[in-house]
Amino acid sequence: MIPRIATGFARHLQSYDGAACAQAQIAARLAGEIAPRVARGARVLELGHGTGFLTRALAQLEPGEVWLNDLVAPLPALGWPARARVQALPGDAADLRFPAGLDLIASASMLQWLADPAALLEKAARALRPGGLLALSSFGPGNFPELAGLGLPPGAPSYRDAAGLCADLPAGLQLITAWDESITLAFPDARALMEHLRATGVNGLRAGHLSVPQLRRLMQQMNRAGPTTLTYRPSYCIARRC
Repeated sequence: MIPRIATGFARHLQSYDGAACAQAQIAARLAGEIAPRVARGARVLELGHGTGFLTRALAQLEPGEVWLNDLVAPLPALGWPARARVQALPGDAADLRFPAGLDLIASASMLQWLADPAALLEKAARALRPGGLLALSSFGPGNFPELAGLGLPPGAPSYRDAAGLCADLPAGLQLITAWDESITLAFPDARALMEHLRATGVNGLRAGHLSVPQLRRLMQQMNRAGPTTLTYRPSYCIARRC
């Protein structure tokens, strides 16, 4: 699964910023919860930085040290505070050794791609200092209900709603808040919806197994059913190490 994810997202990095409007909203929502809880000069790790939706908000916190992880994306070109020490930590987050004594570990719209999110959260908890913050968003099992209703398989291996994220928290982390949301995007037709998925790197993971005639029939079915919408179901969890 990891090589397939990497290929899908690497191919569409240039189009991601313009198309991933739901992910941008999610990152802004998560950043709004992080900002009042993290002091300036913090030691921060972001997992799955992508093109930098959440990273831009983290830069405004004026951290002292930052580690940025992603499977394929290069470091976002941002204007960091002069004193911030920014370091790349590329690769599969599940396999990496995290820095110790962190004040914040944050991740937006990435956790659902991991085969074992609970193992990553346990590793994250060990890397946080006492009082350190873990702030996450993922997607719930009801993500893209329009496509699920047409028989397409889940697009990611580990969908978790807020309750599922909380259940994955290891001992030693105290829950602060968790919640679910819904973001519905409208498209003029099924082709525009599929172009949106392709531009965000998701299309190959969900509908790439279809032949061209099968995909045409699917889009015809979607256009007949109308209106053409796509509903994201983001989930959030914020916890602090005891």
